[in-house]
Amino acid sequence: MEIELAKKERLIRAMELGKKIVLHGVVLSQYYKSNVENYLRFCLEYYQKTDILPPSLSLIYSLLEMAFKENCRNSYYTEKGWDPLSSESLTEREAEFETNWDFSDPLKLRNRLKEEGSILRTTIHHSGSGVSLEIANLAPITSEAEEALTEYLSRAKSYHDLSEYYEDYPFDEEGREIGIALAILQFKEIGLDPNLLRFDTAEGEHVFRLEIGFNGEYLSLRTRLENDEDVRPFRSHSQAEKDGETISPWKISVCKICGRTVDDRIFFHTVPPDVVAKAKDLPFTEEVCAWCLSGYLKL
Repeated sequence: MEIELAKKERLIRAMELGKKIVLHGVVLSQYYKSNVENYLRFCLEYYQKTDILPPSLSLIYSLLEMAFKENCRNSYYTEKGWDPLSSESLTEREAEFETNWDFSDPLKLRNRLKEEGSILRTTIHHSGSGVSLEIANLAPITSEAEEALTEYLSRAKSYHDLSEYYEDYPFDEEGREIGIALAILQFKEIGLDPNLLRFDTAEGEHVFRLEIGFNGEYLSLRTRLENDEDVRPFRSHSQAEKDGETISPWKISVCKICGRTVDDRIFFHTVPPDVVAKAKDLPFTEEVCAWCLSGYLKL
């Protein structure tokens, strides 16, 4: 789904003012991925840097999958009564989670994860010299998992081809965790610096940060900190930012009547009283899509 014209005009004004783009979600649905692609594409088109879109998306999708998986793992561990920060039987628990958790339909998991307080937030900061993206969730991870992730990223940044990945991880015969390594190789092929990918835990959020410089003028966060600039490695978000978007992407909701997941632009959270009066035998007056509502309206 492309960004509509009216929203593009508003986005251009926001880009000119240097406003960030924040995409909020709970699960990694195709809809969420499409929004990330559309807004990142728009941002790169604004700076005429669309050539870096494919490798950027590849890496961002891999990071989003990792963040979403952390949310799911935390939910499964909580259901089992396991401490998500305990390393006890970590290998066995991880194997059980991988075997039993169903990733086939993320939208089916949305209500469960939302009730548990899970988030999946993507923030795009931008300027004429580069963009940076932050992918955040609230899932706690063990110190062992952080060490393994640090080692994986360090190895991936040094690879010259994918065969080196399989030398380091021979048990991953299906290449289930190869996505980040592959994307980093693509980054290096077009001259981008993969060392500007880092992660941290701040204020309970696990955050991946990817910085993409357009030219030699881009100063990475690390460089700015070394220059004693007053910046935060992972900026804290106000409650208002966590509750709502700076630039609101489309939202989706589930119709109580047909059960379809639809765009909020054709969704009635509350049907107006004058419309209810014209609807024959309408079973619900809240959370109804326009398709269903039209079927109950008197001709």
